[in-house]
Amino acid sequence: MQKKQDRELGHGVMLLQEIIDYIEKNLLEELTLDRVSSHFYVSSTLMNQLFRNICDMTVMEYVRYRRLSLAGNDLMTSNIHIIDAALKYGYETPEAFSKAFTRFHGFPPSLVRRIYPKIKVFSRLQIKIEIQGGWQEKLTEDNLPSLTKPNASEQERYLEYGYNDSTKLRGGYSMEHQNCKFHINTNDMKQKEDWKILLQLVKKLKEAGMTFKVDGSTMIFAHGLEFKLDKICITFKWNEGQKVLDFFGEVAEFSEVFPGFKYYDTKFSGMKVRCMLYGEFPGSDTDEVLYQNTDIVEIDGVLTHVQSLEFYYENGEPDNKYYKMVEEYMKHNNRDLK
Repeated sequence: MQKKQDRELGHGVMLLQEIIDYIEKNLLEELTLDRVSSHFYVSSTLMNQLFRNICDMTVMEYVRYRRLSLAGNDLMTSNIHIIDAALKYGYETPEAFSKAFTRFHGFPPSLVRRIYPKIKVFSRLQIKIEIQGGWQEKLTEDNLPSLTKPNASEQERYLEYGYNDSTKLRGGYSMEHQNCKFHINTNDMKQKEDWKILLQLVKKLKEAGMTFKVDGSTMIFAHGLEFKLDKICITFKWNEGQKVLDFFGEVAEFSEVFPGFKYYDTKFSGMKVRCMLYGEFPGSDTDEVLYQNTDIVEIDGVLTHVQSLEFYYENGEPDNKYYKMVEEYMKHNNRDLK
Protein backbone atom coordinates (compact mmCIF):
# COMPACT_ATOMS: atom_id res chain seq x y z
CA MET A 1 0.00 0.00 0.00
CA GLN A 2 2.80 2.42 0.97
CA LYS A 3 4.73 1.64 -2.23
CA LYS A 4 1.62 2.39 -4.30
CA GLN A 5 1.20 5.75 -2.56
CA ASP A 6 4.86 6.53 -3.12
CA ARG A 7 4.52 5.74 -6.84
CA GLU A 8 1.44 7.97 -7.09
CA LEU A 9 3.30 10.76 -5.34
CA GLY A 10 6.25 10.36 -7.69
CA HIS A 11 3.98 10.45 -10.73
CA GLY A 12 2.22 13.53 -9.33
CA VAL A 13 5.50 15.35 -8.80
CA MET A 14 6.69 14.52 -12.31
CA LEU A 15 3.37 15.72 -13.74
CA LEU A 16 3.63 18.90 -11.73
CA GLN A 17 7.08 19.65 -13.16
CA GLU A 18 5.74 19.06 -16.68
CA ILE A 19 2.88 21.48 -15.94
CA ILE A 20 5.33 24.12 -14.74
CA ASP A 21 7.54 23.64 -17.80
CA TYR A 22 4.49 24.00 -20.06
CA ILE A 23 3.42 27.20 -18.29
CA GLU A 24 6.89 28.70 -18.57
CA LYS A 25 7.08 27.84 -22.28
CA ASN A 26 3.70 29.50 -22.91
CA LEU A 27 3.85 32.28 -20.32
CA LEU A 28 3.32 35.01 -22.93
CA GLU A 29 0.47 33.13 -24.61
CA GLU A 30 -3.16 32.98 -23.52
CA LEU A 31 -3.21 30.63 -20.54
CA THR A 32 -6.31 29.39 -18.74
CA LEU A 33 -6.78 26.62 -16.24
CA ASP A 34 -8.79 24.60 -18.77
CA ARG A 35 -6.17 25.00 -21.48
CA VAL A 36 -3.38 23.76 -19.25
CA SER A 37 -5.38 20.85 -17.81
CA SER A 38 -6.64 19.73 -21.23
CA HIS A 39 -3.06 19.66 -22.52
CA PHE A 40 -2.25 17.02 -19.89
CA TYR A 41 -5.60 15.19 -20.13
CA VAL A 42 -6.42 15.73 -16.47
CA SER A 43 -9.31 17.50 -14.83
CA SER A 44 -8.74 21.15 -13.92
CA THR A 45 -9.89 20.43 -10.35
CA LEU A 46 -7.37 17.61 -9.90
CA MET A 47 -4.55 19.62 -11.42
CA ASN A 48 -5.30 22.67 -9.29
CA GLN A 49 -5.48 20.53 -6.15
CA LEU A 50 -2.12 18.94 -6.95
CA PHE A 51 -0.56 22.34 -7.58
CA ARG A 52 -1.98 23.80 -4.38
CA ASN A 53 -0.95 20.82 -2.22
CA ILE A 54 2.68 20.91 -3.33
CA CYS A 55 3.26 24.56 -4.27
CA ASP A 56 0.83 26.24 -1.86
CA MET A 57 -0.80 28.24 -4.66
CA THR A 58 -3.16 27.69 -7.56
CA VAL A 59 -2.04 27.31 -11.16
CA MET A 60 -3.29 30.75 -12.18
CA GLU A 61 -1.73 32.36 -9.11
CA TYR A 62 1.59 30.96 -10.27
CA VAL A 63 0.99 32.36 -13.77
CA ARG A 64 0.13 35.78 -12.36
CA TYR A 65 3.12 35.91 -10.00
CA ARG A 66 5.55 34.96 -12.78
CA ARG A 67 4.12 37.46 -15.26
CA LEU A 68 4.12 40.38 -12.82
CA SER A 69 7.64 39.53 -11.68
CA LEU A 70 8.90 39.53 -15.29
CA ALA A 71 6.92 42.69 -16.06
CA GLY A 72 8.65 44.50 -13.20
CA ASN A 73 12.03 43.45 -14.52
CA ASP A 74 11.11 44.59 -18.05
CA LEU A 75 10.05 48.03 -16.84
CA MET A 76 13.18 48.33 -14.72
CA THR A 77 15.70 47.33 -17.37
CA SER A 78 14.22 48.34 -20.75
CA ASN A 79 12.35 51.14 -22.53
CA ILE A 80 9.09 49.19 -22.84
CA HIS A 81 5.93 51.29 -22.50
CA ILE A 82 3.47 50.41 -19.77
CA ILE A 83 0.71 49.70 -22.29
CA ASP A 84 3.03 47.34 -24.19
CA ALA A 85 3.99 45.56 -20.97
CA ALA A 86 0.30 45.17 -20.13
CA LEU A 87 -0.44 43.53 -23.47
CA LYS A 88 2.70 41.40 -23.37
CA TYR A 89 1.77 39.87 -20.03
CA GLY A 90 -1.88 39.18 -20.78
CA TYR A 91 -3.76 42.25 -19.52
CA GLU A 92 -6.42 43.80 -21.73
CA THR A 93 -6.01 47.35 -20.41
CA PRO A 94 -3.23 49.38 -18.75
CA GLU A 95 -5.62 50.00 -15.85
CA ALA A 96 -6.04 46.29 -15.11
CA PHE A 97 -2.29 45.79 -15.40
CA SER A 98 -1.59 48.75 -13.09
CA LYS A 99 -3.93 47.41 -10.39
CA ALA A 100 -2.43 43.93 -10.50
CA PHE A 101 1.13 45.31 -10.62
CA THR A 102 0.47 47.57 -7.61
CA ARG A 103 -0.98 44.71 -5.55
CA PHE A 104 2.03 42.53 -6.35
CA HIS A 105 4.93 45.01 -6.09
CA GLY A 106 3.46 47.61 -3.72
CA PHE A 107 3.68 50.55 -6.14
CA PRO A 108 2.27 51.35 -9.61
CA PRO A 109 4.26 50.66 -12.79
CA SER A 110 4.45 54.38 -13.59
CA LEU A 111 6.88 54.83 -10.69
CA VAL A 112 9.34 52.08 -11.56
CA ARG A 113 11.70 54.26 -13.60
CA ARG A 114 11.07 57.34 -11.51
CA ILE A 115 12.35 56.03 -8.18
CA TYR A 116 13.95 52.68 -9.11
CA PRO A 117 12.44 50.91 -6.09
CA LYS A 118 12.94 47.34 -4.95
CA ILE A 119 10.84 45.09 -7.15
CA LYS A 120 9.57 41.71 -6.01
CA VAL A 121 11.04 38.72 -7.77
CA PHE A 122 9.11 35.47 -8.09
CA SER A 123 11.37 32.86 -9.66
CA ARG A 124 10.45 29.86 -11.75
CA LEU A 125 9.57 26.83 -9.62
CA GLN A 126 11.71 23.75 -10.00
CA ILE A 127 10.46 20.54 -8.38
CA LYS A 128 13.20 18.31 -7.05
CA ILE A 129 13.19 15.13 -4.98
CA GLU A 130 16.45 14.58 -3.20
CA ILE A 131 17.52 11.89 -0.79
CA GLN A 132 20.42 12.96 1.35
CA GLY A 133 21.89 11.49 4.49
CA GLY A 134 23.93 8.61 5.68
CA TRP A 135 26.38 8.77 8.53
CA GLN A 136 28.72 11.72 8.65
CA GLU A 137 31.69 12.11 10.91
CA LYS A 138 30.96 15.72 11.68
CA LEU A 139 28.12 18.04 10.86
CA THR A 140 29.26 21.42 9.57
CA GLU A 141 27.58 24.29 7.78
CA ASP A 142 28.80 22.83 4.47
CA ASN A 143 27.48 19.31 4.94
CA LEU A 144 24.17 19.98 6.69
CA PRO A 145 21.28 18.36 4.81
CA SER A 146 19.84 20.87 2.36
CA LEU A 147 16.45 21.00 4.10
CA THR A 148 18.08 22.30 7.29
CA LYS A 149 20.53 24.76 5.80
CA PRO A 150 19.68 28.41 6.38
CA ASN A 151 18.47 29.59 2.97
CA ALA A 152 16.42 32.64 2.06
CA SER A 153 13.37 31.78 -0.02
CA GLU A 154 13.88 32.74 -3.65
CA GLN A 155 10.43 34.25 -3.81
CA GLU A 156 11.25 36.68 -0.99
CA ARG A 157 14.38 38.11 -2.55
CA TYR A 158 14.34 41.53 -4.11
CA LEU A 159 16.37 43.15 -6.87
CA GLU A 160 17.82 46.61 -6.33
CA TYR A 161 18.59 48.74 -9.33
CA GLY A 162 20.39 52.03 -9.53
CA TYR A 163 20.77 54.45 -12.38
CA ASN A 164 23.38 53.24 -14.81
CA ASP A 165 24.99 55.52 -17.37
CA SER A 166 22.51 54.79 -20.14
CA THR A 167 19.53 55.35 -17.87
CA LYS A 168 21.01 58.48 -16.39
CA LEU A 169 21.23 60.25 -19.73
CA ARG A 170 18.15 58.83 -21.39
CA GLY A 171 15.58 61.56 -21.96
CA GLY A 172 17.42 64.25 -20.03
CA TYR A 173 20.63 65.37 -18.44
CA SER A 174 22.53 64.23 -15.41
CA MET A 175 23.32 66.83 -12.81
CA GLU A 176 26.81 67.61 -14.10
CA HIS A 177 25.46 68.37 -17.58
CA GLN A 178 24.67 72.07 -17.38
CA ASN A 179 23.96 72.92 -21.03
CA CYS A 180 20.61 74.63 -21.47
CA LYS A 181 18.73 74.43 -24.76
CA PHE A 182 15.18 75.12 -23.55
CA HIS A 183 14.22 78.78 -23.16
CA ILE A 184 10.92 80.34 -22.13
CA ASN A 185 10.02 84.02 -22.44
CA THR A 186 6.89 84.45 -20.35
CA ASN A 187 5.87 87.57 -22.32
CA ASP A 188 5.26 85.27 -25.29
CA MET A 189 3.14 82.82 -23.32
CA LYS A 190 -0.65 82.79 -22.92
CA GLN A 191 -0.96 81.71 -19.26
CA LYS A 192 0.97 84.71 -17.93
CA GLU A 193 -0.44 84.58 -14.39
CA ASP A 194 0.46 80.92 -13.99
CA TRP A 195 3.97 81.57 -15.35
CA LYS A 196 4.36 84.46 -12.92
CA ILE A 197 3.49 82.27 -9.92
CA LEU A 198 5.71 79.39 -11.10
CA LEU A 199 8.67 81.71 -11.69
CA GLN A 200 8.17 83.38 -8.29
CA LEU A 201 8.19 80.02 -6.55
CA VAL A 202 11.28 78.82 -8.44
CA LYS A 203 13.17 82.01 -7.52
CA LYS A 204 12.26 81.79 -3.84
CA LEU A 205 13.21 78.12 -3.63
CA LYS A 206 16.57 78.91 -5.21
CA GLU A 207 17.13 81.81 -2.82
CA ALA A 208 16.42 79.47 0.09
CA GLY A 209 19.03 77.01 -1.19
CA MET A 210 16.46 74.27 -1.85
CA THR A 211 17.26 71.35 -4.15
CA PHE A 212 14.25 70.58 -6.34
CA LYS A 213 12.87 69.90 -9.79
CA VAL A 214 9.62 70.81 -11.52
CA ASP A 215 7.64 67.61 -11.84
CA GLY A 216 4.19 66.13 -12.44
CA SER A 217 2.01 67.77 -15.09
CA THR A 218 3.80 71.06 -14.34
CA MET A 219 6.86 69.71 -16.16
CA ILE A 220 4.85 69.70 -19.40
CA PHE A 221 3.74 73.26 -18.78
CA ALA A 222 7.30 74.33 -17.93
CA HIS A 223 8.51 73.10 -21.32
CA GLY A 224 6.10 75.54 -22.97
CA LEU A 225 3.08 73.30 -23.62
CA GLU A 226 0.50 75.57 -22.05
CA PHE A 227 -2.74 74.74 -20.30
CA LYS A 228 -4.44 76.16 -17.23
CA LEU A 229 -2.46 74.97 -14.22
CA ASP A 230 -4.51 73.48 -11.40
CA LYS A 231 -1.40 73.01 -9.26
CA ILE A 232 2.39 73.24 -9.32
CA CYS A 233 4.22 69.98 -8.67
CA ILE A 234 7.71 70.11 -7.20
CA THR A 235 9.91 67.18 -6.13
CA PHE A 236 12.45 67.64 -3.36
CA LYS A 237 15.19 65.49 -1.85
CA TRP A 238 13.86 62.61 0.22
CA ASN A 239 15.56 63.67 3.45
CA GLU A 240 14.57 67.35 3.25
CA GLY A 241 10.90 67.03 4.11
CA GLN A 242 11.19 69.20 7.22
CA LYS A 243 13.14 71.82 5.29
CA VAL A 244 10.29 71.96 2.77
CA LEU A 245 7.70 72.37 5.53
CA ASP A 246 9.77 75.16 7.09
CA PHE A 247 10.00 76.94 3.73
CA PHE A 248 6.22 77.05 3.39
CA GLY A 249 5.76 77.78 7.10
CA GLU A 250 3.69 74.66 7.61
CA VAL A 251 3.14 72.55 10.69
CA ALA A 252 2.19 69.36 8.90
CA GLU A 253 3.35 65.93 7.84
CA PHE A 254 3.92 64.32 4.49
CA SER A 255 1.43 61.60 3.58
CA GLU A 256 3.14 58.35 2.55
CA VAL A 257 1.11 56.82 -0.26
CA PHE A 258 3.38 53.77 -0.52
CA PRO A 259 7.01 53.06 0.43
CA GLY A 260 9.27 55.51 -1.36
CA PHE A 261 6.70 58.21 -2.12
CA LYS A 262 5.39 60.97 0.15
CA TYR A 263 3.61 64.24 -0.58
CA TYR A 264 1.79 67.11 1.00
CA ASP A 265 -0.26 69.94 -0.51
CA THR A 266 0.06 73.61 0.32
CA LYS A 267 -0.47 76.97 -1.42
CA PHE A 268 1.74 79.68 -2.86
CA SER A 269 0.32 82.98 -4.14
CA GLY A 270 -3.11 81.38 -4.30
CA MET A 271 -1.89 78.40 -6.38
CA LYS A 272 -2.04 74.87 -5.02
CA VAL A 273 1.44 73.35 -4.71
CA ARG A 274 2.09 69.63 -4.37
CA CYS A 275 5.42 68.90 -2.67
CA MET A 276 6.69 65.39 -3.40
CA LEU A 277 9.47 63.24 -1.97
CA TYR A 278 10.70 60.16 -3.80
CA GLY A 279 12.79 57.51 -2.06
CA GLU A 280 16.42 56.99 -2.93
CA PHE A 281 18.38 53.78 -3.28
CA PRO A 282 21.27 52.83 -0.94
CA GLY A 283 24.63 54.49 -1.62
CA SER A 284 23.19 57.02 -4.06
CA ASP A 285 24.08 60.68 -4.30
CA THR A 286 20.82 62.43 -3.43
CA ASP A 287 21.30 65.39 -5.77
CA GLU A 288 22.30 63.06 -8.60
CA VAL A 289 19.19 60.94 -8.11
CA LEU A 290 16.86 63.95 -7.98
CA TYR A 291 18.22 65.39 -11.21
CA GLN A 292 18.12 62.17 -13.23
CA ASN A 293 16.21 62.48 -16.49
CA THR A 294 15.75 66.22 -16.26
CA ASP A 295 16.20 69.10 -18.68
CA ILE A 296 17.52 72.49 -17.67
CA VAL A 297 14.93 75.08 -18.70
CA GLU A 298 15.58 78.83 -18.68
CA ILE A 299 12.51 80.84 -17.70
CA ASP A 300 13.09 84.57 -18.08
CA GLY A 301 16.79 84.04 -17.41
CA VAL A 302 16.25 81.74 -14.40
CA LEU A 303 17.59 78.21 -14.82
CA THR A 304 15.70 75.34 -13.23
CA HIS A 305 15.64 71.55 -13.51
CA VAL A 306 12.49 70.15 -15.09
CA GLN A 307 11.57 66.49 -15.56
CA SER A 308 12.16 65.75 -19.24
CA LEU A 309 9.40 65.25 -21.78
CA GLU A 310 11.19 62.14 -23.06
CA PHE A 311 10.94 60.61 -19.61
CA TYR A 312 7.22 61.42 -19.48
CA TYR A 313 6.67 59.95 -22.93
CA GLU A 314 8.48 56.72 -22.02
CA ASN A 315 6.66 56.23 -18.74
CA GLY A 316 3.34 58.06 -19.06
CA GLU A 317 -0.06 56.49 -19.62
CA PRO A 318 -1.18 56.86 -23.26
CA ASP A 319 -4.74 57.63 -22.15
CA ASN A 320 -3.58 60.55 -20.00
CA LYS A 321 -5.00 63.85 -21.27
CA TYR A 322 -1.50 65.34 -21.72
CA TYR A 323 0.07 62.35 -23.46
CA LYS A 324 -1.05 63.22 -27.01
CA MET A 325 -0.02 66.83 -26.45
CA VAL A 326 3.50 65.74 -25.55
CA GLU A 327 3.68 63.23 -28.39
CA GLU A 328 2.65 65.78 -31.02
CA TYR A 329 5.03 68.38 -29.63
CA MET A 330 7.96 65.98 -29.65
CA LYS A 331 7.24 64.88 -33.22
CA HIS A 332 6.91 68.47 -34.42
CA ASN A 333 10.17 69.49 -32.72
CA ASN A 334 12.12 66.36 -33.67
CA ARG A 335 12.53 65.35 -30.05
CA ASP A 336 13.68 61.81 -29.35
CA LEU A 337 10.73 59.38 -29.51
CA LYS A 338 11.76 55.99 -28.06
